[in-house]
This record gives sequence, C-alpha cells and structure tokens, in this order.
Amino acid sequence: MPKQTTSYVHPVEMVENDVLSVSVIGADGSYFMWQKCLSEEAGSEDGVYFEFGTPTTGGHNQVRECTVTNDAIHVVLASGGLEHLYFPPSFDKHKELQEALTRIYAEQEEILEFSM
Repeated sequence: MPKQTTSYVHPVEMVENDVLSVSVIGADGSYFMWQKCLSEEAGSEDGVYFEFGTPTTGGHNQVRECTVTNDAIHVVLASGGLEHLYFPPSFDKHKELQEALTRIYAEQEEILEFSM
C-alpha cells in the first residue's frame, strides 16, 4: 500500500486589520511568525515584528538574516543569536512562503536568502 501524505494545512500568509502576518509551524510544533503593518495607522513605522516559539521572544526589527531552504528556515537575530525551524514532512508551501516573506521584507530584501 503506498504511503499517503497530507499537505500542510496551516495558512502561511494572512492580512487582517491592515497587518500582514506570515507564520510557519515546525516539525516539532514550534513556530516562526512575522508581522508587518501596511499603513501608518496600523503602525508601519515600527518595522517588522518577529516571534519564535513563544510571545515573549517577539520584537521589532530583530532579524538580521533569514535563509529559507528546502527543509528549514534559519534566522540570525540582531542580538547574534540563531534560531532554526525545520519544516514538517507535509510542508508543501515553499513558493507561498517565499512570496510572503518577500512582501514582509520588501524594503529590506538583503535580509532574505532562498536556497531551494
């Protein structure tokens, strides 16, 4: 009997109340989330918010580098710390993730690297 695979069911990108959110849940249940306000009224001058694993890790403009590969996302924080999220086997939204992160970092494209 062939092995049945399911696709990744969580939305990668969402816009609500003029805030663009990009999130991914990892193989171990951890997560990465980015948010960018799309208008001054929503707080666009605050920059990009990034959170990993728990809300207490969240902050604005704390990502110095973000590399997306076929199996993971690797982030270098402004503090010098490193964070990694490994995709679950069912993750099939690489293109959607690339497009969404490109929108998040449209004004800072040097932060992103895609090696897929």
